[in-house]
Amino acid sequence: MVSRHRPPPSVARRVGRQPGDDVVTAAVDAGRPELTARALARWENGRSVILEGDPGMGKTTLLSAVAAAIGRRPGLTLSASPAESDARMPFVTLIDLLSGMPGEHFEKLPAPALRIVELALRRRDPAHGGVDTLAVCLALLDLLRAVTEVTPVTLVVDDLQWVDPASAEVLSFVVRRIEVGRLTVVAAVRSGDSIRFDPPESVTLTVGPLPADVLVPVVMARAQGLIGRPVADEICALSGGNPLFALEIADAVQRRGLRSVPGQPLPVPVHLETLMRHRLGELPTAVRDTVRLAATAHRPTLGLLIRAGRSNALAELMVASEVGICDLDSHGVVSFGHPMLRAAVYAGPPSIVRMALHARLVQVTTDPIERAWHLALATGREDEKVAAALSAAAELAGRRGATAAARELVSLAAMRTPATDQAGWAERKLAEARYAHHAGLPGEAREAAESVLAADVPARIRVDAWMVLFDTSGTTIGQMGAQVTAALADAEGDPHLQPWMRLYAALHQEAAGHAEQALAEAERAVRMAVEVGDRRAEVRALHVLLTAKTRLGLPHGEETARIGRLLAQRIDVGPAINLVHHGLACSYLDADRYDEAAGVLHRAVRQAEESGMLGGLDAVLHLLAQVDWRRGRCAAGLATVARLQQLVVDAEPANGYLRRWTSAEAQAFTGSLTEAVGIAGQVIAELEATGAKRRLAPLRHALGTWCLVLSDPARAVAVLRDAHTCLSDLPTTNQRRKLTADLIEALVGVGDHAAAAALLDELHRIGPDQASGTATAARQRAAAVVAFAEGRADTALTLLAAAADTCRSSGSPFELSRILLLAAGMQRRRRRRAAARALLDEAAQICRAAGATAWIHRIEEERARLTPRPRDGGTTLTPMQERIAALVVDGATNREIAAVLCIGVTTVEASLTQIYRRFCIRSRVELVRVLDTRTLGAA
Repeated sequence: MVSRHRPPPSVARRVGRQPGDDVVTAAVDAGRPELTARALARWENGRSVILEGDPGMGKTTLLSAVAAAIGRRPGLTLSASPAESDARMPFVTLIDLLSGMPGEHFEKLPAPALRIVELALRRRDPAHGGVDTLAVCLALLDLLRAVTEVTPVTLVVDDLQWVDPASAEVLSFVVRRIEVGRLTVVAAVRSGDSIRFDPPESVTLTVGPLPADVLVPVVMARAQGLIGRPVADEICALSGGNPLFALEIADAVQRRGLRSVPGQPLPVPVHLETLMRHRLGELPTAVRDTVRLAATAHRPTLGLLIRAGRSNALAELMVASEVGICDLDSHGVVSFGHPMLRAAVYAGPPSIVRMALHARLVQVTTDPIERAWHLALATGREDEKVAAALSAAAELAGRRGATAAARELVSLAAMRTPATDQAGWAERKLAEARYAHHAGLPGEAREAAESVLAADVPARIRVDAWMVLFDTSGTTIGQMGAQVTAALADAEGDPHLQPWMRLYAALHQEAAGHAEQALAEAERAVRMAVEVGDRRAEVRALHVLLTAKTRLGLPHGEETARIGRLLAQRIDVGPAINLVHHGLACSYLDADRYDEAAGVLHRAVRQAEESGMLGGLDAVLHLLAQVDWRRGRCAAGLATVARLQQLVVDAEPANGYLRRWTSAEAQAFTGSLTEAVGIAGQVIAELEATGAKRRLAPLRHALGTWCLVLSDPARAVAVLRDAHTCLSDLPTTNQRRKLTADLIEALVGVGDHAAAAALLDELHRIGPDQASGTATAARQRAAAVVAFAEGRADTALTLLAAAADTCRSSGSPFELSRILLLAAGMQRRRRRRAAARALLDEAAQICRAAGATAWIHRIEEERARLTPRPRDGGTTLTPMQERIAALVVDGATNREIAAVLCIGVTTVEASLTQIYRRFCIRSRVELVRVLDTRTLGAA
């Protein structure tokens, strides 16, 4: 079992030591006590700490001291010290970190999560299917959440700049989502280097030069008496206080064996790298070969070196350690004291020697990905066998979820492909483009696809390249008319390719705002796909057709049913599967078929998790949350939002807004409507710069609705008018019907009755055809608001009653609550407070059942308007006085009040006297007037 407080590899037991090493470590620690204390203080406060400094400044030694202090305290410490070569290998840093995790924590994971973790950590053969990086993120999050609930965890990472991209993505995802103080990071990084993993809420401490009074004794001890204080001072000045440089110079003096005197040139090479190469050159040939082999390996271990033919590797490493080139820790892992050392060792021999070293490692490396890297670097010429091995390694890395590493591997495979095999080269470049797309690198994906299009390749391959190019273009496909035309020409004459190109032509027309042309192209794509029996193309084309018909307000029941049948057959739609599920669920939601929408979305989530195709799952989960809100299932909605928050990543700018927007939606139902309006306003303001008007329309509609519920019609008018303008060029849909109804209500609220009446006439002219239940209820609500403003209160209340019945039948509790709240306000204004109270009671009961705390608060505010309050703003009436006052306002006599409250008439009279005094009035008529005036003023 690995120690719970395993130190970084750099401070593990060495097989050999340089003279004065203990003095060096002690001096570096003693020279920075304040920095060490600051790092520990930040760590104790739950902050991550990054030690930043130039190469050789002693970051590793300081990090080791901080890690040792942390290890003596309660908690679990996990360590890693990646090297530059590790940055090319997926999940190497995670493997090192989790090697110190006790096994019992893994055993507590659910089987699916355990399988994903074992695949990422190379503890399981991925032959039967892999996972993507997001799945690894979620599994590792489950693991570390479980561990941090038991004990705090500290991740100690030396050379943070060499963390591989796959590990960096997982660590960034996990650290952001675990409670502050339960998972912290203490790391060292070289100044000026970019890092892939930047812990949130971290503090950066600069590791500067060591003061001369600390460094001089160290230099003198290292040179074993061959230099005095003046020369030591000169060395310290020359090194700029850099311990590594100073010690290298002292070592050169010690190796020369001559005592230096002040004023004489120091035996320092022109460049430090030359000094490192010189040190290597002084080693015996066998030792030098072993060290070079270790520097060439990705993860050099004693066992690997022995298998590679260095049977005396242990003794040879001891010699190398004596001169400070490398160390061997207790786990048999070879490490170099500084990345410059390893780089100098590797770069020293001629390229032909390095190729021979890589060729030797090909024979003994067991990991197929590492073996493929060595195979590629063992030759500089084109070789189909090498290219095939790299392609296979890329596929394996892709199944492990390391799509960035897969892209690099298959890119090397394309480089090693013989020039005579143009088709093979093109296929590998297309694979590179697909991996880049999945890794969130659209620019690189387009570049690879465009290189294929620029080559002389068959039309079939060109069409595949066009597909990758279009898939990575997003909404900009609307500006790619020339490219779509060229793609259609390449697909001409091939009935199996034409459905796909017609599909992309439809997407182009839709993005360009040409709805009718998009509809025609989508219908054509569906027909062609059916003719050739391409079910995958048929599903995609039907999805585009469904979207086009929905936006045009046309019936789309047939398309919805066909997509549902095809999805039930589990047709392989590829990465677009979540997009298709999303479109189908949207059509159900638009028709108020909530249960069917939820069923489709739950199936999409389940299939995405089973297949590992998690791209687009954020949109699916967002829609599922909206379905949960509309069905009045706030607990389920919150759970879905929490799941979505874990999926949305900053590297996905197209959907980055969803993280904050779903927070606004959650606030609107279960938190604070005021907070929801604030967050939503910020999100919309940030998105306005993108010019995505149609995407902003539903967001503005939601914001306007929340403003109406908060009784802020002025802001609602401004927001809803913008949304209405965005959709003005589209045919009437249920979304536009509801938006128009809300705008009518807002216009009445600001007193613009003429504009409201004109919009209502427009809404009536549209007619009820194709309108959903909630759209019909919205039209009735708008008509009721206009009727009440015109003085036709009975008509208004009748319309609201009909709208409420429509919402009850469609299962829309929040729309029903909104109507009841509006009707209660009308009844209150008519001084029918008992009727208003009954309506508010029903609305409160609905919202409590749904768990909508934000709406309950709003209902209680409306109920408070029915409760008498003192004129002077002092303390409120007693509960009994409030009930008596409310009955007086409702027109009850003293005897009726006494009978209702089961008290004596004299008690009623005495209470009324106290109420009159409280409000400085003299009669029941004045009480009714005062209460109603104050209530209207508050409104």
